[in-house]
Amino acid sequence: MMRLRWKASFSASCLHLAASMHEGLPIADSTIGQQLQPPVEALVDGLNSCGLPADTTLPELVSLAADYENNRQLVEMAGTRTLGAGALNASSISLLAGCLSDLEAAWLRVAPNLVDELAVRGRPLREQWEARGPGLLRAVARLAGEDFVAPSAEVVLTSPVVGGHGRAHLRNNRVTLEAVLTNPIPSLSEVVRLGWLLAQLQLDLPILSESVSQARLPQLVSFAVVPLILAAAEIVDLAALDEASVGLALQAWHLPSQSVETGGKLLDWWQTLNASNTRWPVALAALDQMFSE
Repeated sequence: MMRLRWKASFSASCLHLAASMHEGLPIADSTIGQQLQPPVEALVDGLNSCGLPADTTLPELVSLAADYENNRQLVEMAGTRTLGAGALNASSISLLAGCLSDLEAAWLRVAPNLVDELAVRGRPLREQWEARGPGLLRAVARLAGEDFVAPSAEVVLTSPVVGGHGRAHLRNNRVTLEAVLTNPIPSLSEVVRLGWLLAQLQLDLPILSESVSQARLPQLVSFAVVPLILAAAEIVDLAALDEASVGLALQAWHLPSQSVETGGKLLDWWQTLNASNTRWPVALAALDQMFSE
């Protein structure tokens, strides 16, 4: 079904670390966290001083990093995506490119073999996906419709700084995924996490999300696909769909759940969607309303 292109990216790893630290996620290796905190803070300060909100620009940089070896080009494209063409002047581009280079240099001092390790780490994860992933996505298509699964996508592997994490970049039809060697949570394998990320990529199409604000869509989609992927995983004996599993997924996949009731609400929303054959644009609008309340 979905054709995947796999690559490992040192630049994306650095920016994923920066984004994770800025979001307050726990860094698995405290040594890396401590030693890289100064260049990460310098990058965040630089973004803010140039008028680029770090909350939105750092994920944008993560999504673009694998496409650009030149940090100036990367910064310029992220600025265009965030604020529009020509939003950054030459001095701002130089400042931010320098911040990125400093972060990369600092990490190479701490972990000089990172690039080689990424290539090795990706192999078992890819093998696990090729064994179980296509069946998982076929189950997603059965539950949500053939149009729900993108025909192709890219998986960018990053260093496992959080010990298991990933991001879906709808605009680029790409996901970034930490290349962990084992499943951090045995009952919720990394195959299911990757399926959750990949299943989000089509939901920026108007036919699936026309009723939802594009500004809120990425976070809303990340929640909406949780019960869907668990339902698909239950079909292929990879996970269970129940309130406990939904709650575990929200925690393991680092979704910003503000309420212990969120898992139950998501499950109720999914069961209503399943029972009524509601169109996805309407279902997403209902979920958006549920969260706003």
